[in-house]
Amino acid sequence: MHLRGAMPLIKVDRNSGEGATAQQDFERHAGERRREERVTLCALGLYRTAAGPLDALLASVQLPPLGAGALAAYVSGLSVPQMARVTARAVAQLVAQDNRMAGRPVLRPCDWRVILYSLSGARTLREAIGRCMECFEAIDWRCGRMDMRASGDVAELSLDAMRPAGKTAAGCLIDLFGLTQIHALLAWLIGRPIEIRHAALNHEECVFQALDLPDISFPILFAGGWSGFAFDAAMLDYPVVRTADELADRPPDSLLFGGSLLTEGGRAADTAEQVRRIALRSLSERQRLPAFAEIAATMGGSGATLRRRLVRQGTSYRQIRESCRRELALDLLSRTTLPIEVVAARLDYCDSDAFRQAFREWTGVPPSSYRQAMRPVA
Repeated sequence: MHLRGAMPLIKVDRNSGEGATAQQDFERHAGERRREERVTLCALGLYRTAAGPLDALLASVQLPPLGAGALAAYVSGLSVPQMARVTARAVAQLVAQDNRMAGRPVLRPCDWRVILYSLSGARTLREAIGRCMECFEAIDWRCGRMDMRASGDVAELSLDAMRPAGKTAAGCLIDLFGLTQIHALLAWLIGRPIEIRHAALNHEECVFQALDLPDISFPILFAGGWSGFAFDAAMLDYPVVRTADELADRPPDSLLFGGSLLTEGGRAADTAEQVRRIALRSLSERQRLPAFAEIAATMGGSGATLRRRLVRQGTSYRQIRESCRRELALDLLSRTTLPIEVVAARLDYCDSDAFRQAFREWTGVPPSSYRQAMRPVA
């Protein structure tokens, strides 16, 4: 497949696998922190240039005023979730200014909620992207235009901000932030990492370099007539495993901030995600869900402590168990021809009737109907 644009500028360092030393882990985390701080500084600096003082922006995300101190020192004292929130708000304000200058309507909070809700009802990643494309059009291109094409084993998702090609650092940051947010949302929907084969920014390399960001963890092509990212086309047929009820608890991770749920080699996951991974691995490999006490012992703590941590994250082991069963059920029904009774046994149900009842509660249809609907059209 022909890659549009210039040659990749930045490559990901993948030397932080299971065999990484403590020093390598320390350096990786320090590098991630530098990247997160630099992205935040860049966004706030561009916002201050475009809109003036930062205190109103900071207050809108429940952060204290900047005061007389240096911005770099202020940002270094923020947590990663705080940096992610304030950066998202600053970029949203820059996007609103972009829209006004282009004579387009400004994105409203309700517009984004409609997009998220429509995505949660999709059956596969392909269908979710299709719905997102339709929603972008339905809200009069307030988010820009989205398009997708697949060729061979590669899918390219194009995100067109509908502004003149890369002239400003603010526009470049908006496009970079936007593609990582869409990538994070799609990975969250299917509950699996989506490796970016390459990203594209329709900006000259010198404009990107003016942002002075540390290394980005994926190859970037410049000034090729499009912005977006490419990934393995096989991911398009993975089932969506998230529901509308989970939208409010969606983590703020992206490849610019955290990224633990989005890449195999990311930093340690939060407690709920660690529990989910242990439970899902046991269910996939051993066809049984571990008892809560087993999970606590595996994580090296008490059941009471683990329960409190899950409550603080707004979830419980029961919810995580059902999420794992749902994810694996959707995968088995869409990708295999195993009898329903075998699927039920693999999901650690006492019988197929219990599985059928649970599946109806998750999706509103019986397992056989879901499987029929997921078969490719001849």
